[in-house]
Amino acid sequence: MKRTLIWFGCRSVLFAIGAAWGLGFISSPRATAQAPIPVGGEFQVNTYTTGGQHDGSVAAEASGDFVVVWESIGSSGTDSIGYSIQGQRYASNGSAQGAQFQVNTYTTSDQSGPSVAADADGDFVVVWHSAGSSGTDTSAYSIQGQRFASNGSAQGAQFQVNTYTTGYQDASAVATDSDGDFVVVWMSAGSSGTDTSAYSIQGRRYASDGSAQGAQFQVNSYTTGYQDGPSVAADADRDFVVVWTSPGSPGTDTSGYGIQGQRYASSGSAQGAQFQVNTYTTSGQYEGSVAVDSGGGFVVVWTSAGSSGTDTNGWSIQGQRYLSNGSASAGQFQINTYTTGFQSDTSVSSEADGDFVVVWQSDGSSGTDTSSHSILGQRYASDGSAQGAQFQVNSYTTGFQEYPSVASDADGDFVVAWQSDGSSGTDTGSYSIQGQRYGVAAPAPAVPAMSRATRFALAAALLLFGAAYALRRRA
Repeated sequence: MKRTLIWFGCRSVLFAIGAAWGLGFISSPRATAQAPIPVGGEFQVNTYTTGGQHDGSVAAEASGDFVVVWESIGSSGTDSIGYSIQGQRYASNGSAQGAQFQVNTYTTSDQSGPSVAADADGDFVVVWHSAGSSGTDTSAYSIQGQRFASNGSAQGAQFQVNTYTTGYQDASAVATDSDGDFVVVWMSAGSSGTDTSAYSIQGRRYASDGSAQGAQFQVNSYTTGYQDGPSVAADADRDFVVVWTSPGSPGTDTSGYGIQGQRYASSGSAQGAQFQVNTYTTSGQYEGSVAVDSGGGFVVVWTSAGSSGTDTNGWSIQGQRYLSNGSASAGQFQINTYTTGFQSDTSVSSEADGDFVVVWQSDGSSGTDTSSHSILGQRYASDGSAQGAQFQVNSYTTGFQEYPSVASDADGDFVVAWQSDGSSGTDTGSYSIQGQRYGVAAPAPAVPAMSRATRFALAAALLLFGAAYALRRRA
């Protein structure tokens, strides 16, 4: 009899728990959004400190090794004629791999505006614009490139990307797939295609061994006015997407500058028509940046002179997610939560599963930097939900922090590089290149969500089980 009473007491507790669960008073545990965790302190990238260091660009391989390139007034190498392109490699633990190195071998005139991309194994390629050329372009600025192995050794010679050589070529960007095939895009004063109105967006594809795949091609099909500021990203299957700024649109944005895009298959054939990214069309939209996950889904971020969200102070950072077929996923969204002053110069990086991180330059900060421009960031899950709060990247807060670049590894750990007016390190001469690494803790395991009907069924099953067991004990 005593056992039966004990059991009925326990059964009542189980029933109460089951009923509460079924009614929703007790919820199943969920995965918790994780804020990024700084790994180590802010660090100075450049060891050559004479003159200014500007316009850093960073790329990471799958395991987390990374490389930073930038534009230097002077050089630690052989280039003593003005601006050169410099680089520094790092292991995933943040330790420098080898010394700072000079990227360009052509040293007559200035070399500026570098962009870098790395494949899964750490081989990387750097592109930039050169006031002159190691190749056939002697008219003005050309687009140059140099491939490197993962150990930092140059692969082949510096090469000229553009074959159209009338006018100047500028604002280049590069993306690689996991195997090292790559594509370069840039702004051209003129076109090898149909755009004869002003600036066009041009591109060229390459195999991992550096051999050109097909001819230079024109990206934009809308040809009125200046097309500027291209960004490119590639998925694991070599498909790629290009975004850029256009003064006008084949879509709905007729108020000023808008963000345009074009998708491509791995063969270089256009997938669908040129499309307008921004749905908020009041005033100008500028400086698009794009990142692609391994399955071809992509996200575009940009600077908006206004906002579809809560930021009515000035420029804001906006975003739009896309499925791999090019259809928009949900609506345009505002990224920055700190809305005082201008937000601009954004960069985005995606991990393989589609989680992504956005960084940008802010006129002020939600953190500790109240001196001037700071570098801010925000992480997102692949479904577009914010992961943790907006965060300040820079810990050195004297002077301007500008022009950030971000790169993620396969696990979502990431590194940010930017241009700093001063340094927490040894560079006290002028602008330096700074970096900060971040780790992303795995969220707590999620328990699959259950409907209320399922929870009621489980509660009833527990009650019936208790009753059956009690009757058996009585018998």
